[in-house]
Amino acid sequence: MQDYDFYDSAVLALTLRSDYAAQVFGKISPEDFGQQLRPYATAAYELFQEGKSIDAVTVAERMEANGFNAPLAMLLEIHEQKSYVSIESLNDYCQILASRGHARALQLAHIDADRVLDEERDPAVAHQRILEIYEAVNQRKRQDTSLWDMQRASRQFLEEMERRVDAGGELIGLSTGWKALDNRINGMREGDFIVVAGRPGMGKSTFALNVVRHNAVTEHVPTLVFSLEMTAPQLIEKLTADIGPVNLTELRRGTLSEGAWSNFSAASQLIQKAPLFIDDRAGLSVAQMKARAIEIKRRCGSLGLIMVDYIQLMNAKGNSRNDQITEITKGLKEMAKELGCPLIGLSQLSRAVESRQDKRPNNSDLRESGSIEQDADIIIFPYRDSYYDRDAEHPDPTCEIIFSKIRMGEPGSEGLEWQGHYSRFMALEHRPDFELMRKQKEQDQAPAWQPGRGRRAAGMEL
Repeated sequence: MQDYDFYDSAVLALTLRSDYAAQVFGKISPEDFGQQLRPYATAAYELFQEGKSIDAVTVAERMEANGFNAPLAMLLEIHEQKSYVSIESLNDYCQILASRGHARALQLAHIDADRVLDEERDPAVAHQRILEIYEAVNQRKRQDTSLWDMQRASRQFLEEMERRVDAGGELIGLSTGWKALDNRINGMREGDFIVVAGRPGMGKSTFALNVVRHNAVTEHVPTLVFSLEMTAPQLIEKLTADIGPVNLTELRRGTLSEGAWSNFSAASQLIQKAPLFIDDRAGLSVAQMKARAIEIKRRCGSLGLIMVDYIQLMNAKGNSRNDQITEITKGLKEMAKELGCPLIGLSQLSRAVESRQDKRPNNSDLRESGSIEQDADIIIFPYRDSYYDRDAEHPDPTCEIIFSKIRMGEPGSEGLEWQGHYSRFMALEHRPDFELMRKQKEQDQAPAWQPGRGRRAAGMEL
């Protein structure tokens, strides 16, 4: 018998049985086999895809049809190994082959990347092409682990249950920084794609940045912010106002009191020590964001939270803007799952909100694509009714935080206090009754009763 790699030949021996082939090709692909036995695995995989019987004879016939000479003798030698190979070891063997296959794919990607650098004169184009090469490798790796058998799925769920029991009812995911909101969503979980949407000026960026501040500055969770609209110094300005606190207007004018300067200094020191990273390049694609996130995760050892401000400013391929947004939201959800951390994506709302009597947003107001609603695990609308009452001398600072979608929970509303001068939201002592507040507003806005109108109306009805 020829000297073949043990793991390649052992897995191929089990593959030469139709009842085991499904288990093998559910875990690995023919590309994961070494070069010597890969053609045999490829022929078996073709038969598997066509739903045909797989054994030494049928694989040999397929290989002969593909131009290989006399493969049967070798296949019979491999087939004899099945009595020495335990099916219980199949998972371990497949993991070894998958790891080798991934390493080979990375080596080939490295060669392709070098070729791109030699051929392409435009650094930006070369960068994008290289990102796509490595993304193809990552995509292949994700596909290898996308099929779950019940043993693996149950084991992971049991591990999750153990974490929940050990937590004793406490929060498991990352905190937003506000207890009422944490109770509503039970924390931000690994892989969650959380969309925060609102009209300009409603506070969506401030809301998301407050969540970032709580995790990166207070809890020291490695956090990455993609700011496609504001520069990094502008974000630091808002963080400083929040943490100090320092009045945002005074901060921008540089007219701080002695006490405010003290708060400014303390806030600056906290920010400088935070594991927070800001990428403020414009027009980024999902692939570029993913490359940056992987870089930060490698540098810090972990990555706990990602924020994107905002989705509509990202770039993607597509025949229409709707197609592009669909590609973006799908990619952001996949990135959150792959990196194992929650991702907060900010989104604009349609102008149609402004033309309605009731300006409270809903999912249909999400701008340009229904894919945002489909791909998001949680959708949050910060809504301040007082925003539209510009003439009020003392506008109500209450902000309704509308949870219009919670994939693993119950939609509803919670309340926070808007403190725009400090670029922050604060917790309220008591949960507002927003339904009662709306009814009271409707009554206040109803036309005043005029004498005689009721009688005339009654007379007309008679």
